[in-house]
Amino acid sequence: MKVAPRIIKACVKNDRMAQQELYKLVFRPLMGICMRYKHNQEDGVAILNDAFLKILTNLKDLNKDVPFEAWIKRITINCCINDYRKHKNKPKLVPIESESFLDFLLPIDDDEIDEEGVGISIQNLRILLSELPNSSQEVFQLYILEGYTHSEIGGILNISEGTSKWHLNNARKILRTKLKERFNITRKVAL
Repeated sequence: MKVAPRIIKACVKNDRMAQQELYKLVFRPLMGICMRYKHNQEDGVAILNDAFLKILTNLKDLNKDVPFEAWIKRITINCCINDYRKHKNKPKLVPIESESFLDFLLPIDDDEIDEEGVGISIQNLRILLSELPNSSQEVFQLYILEGYTHSEIGGILNISEGTSKWHLNNARKILRTKLKERFNITRKVAL
């Protein structure tokens, strides 16, 4: 995503056409972030709209040394985390369907396990991730998908850095076990 500086300047001046153009440019990448935390598109769009409002409100304060894309992603992630905290029932996080995330876990070749036994379909991976305990799933997603450190995760979730590390290791251990059981993978799986 590349946003022209003229669009940002026009948005600071409350130009509605520029704001609409910016929304169209950032919708897809930011919606991907929101859908990691919500079960349906309507809830994802609601969080995205909240994040976009915060982006527009704070655009005038954007430090020119900070990359725009990183800045808007951070705002969106923070809105997702705030929404997660706000709801008492704490719904499960929806795993991402991005190839870069899947490549981190295991190579993907087709819809089933590949001949060498190291690939897994997106659908099967989503099922495995949804079976993780909520806290481990949340830490796994913040660490692996969002790139937060254990120290930052501890601050976000009000847990210790050690607890964050435990949840990440727990998620990886569970995923390895489930992969081996379900797909008869005999060699060591690196997560």
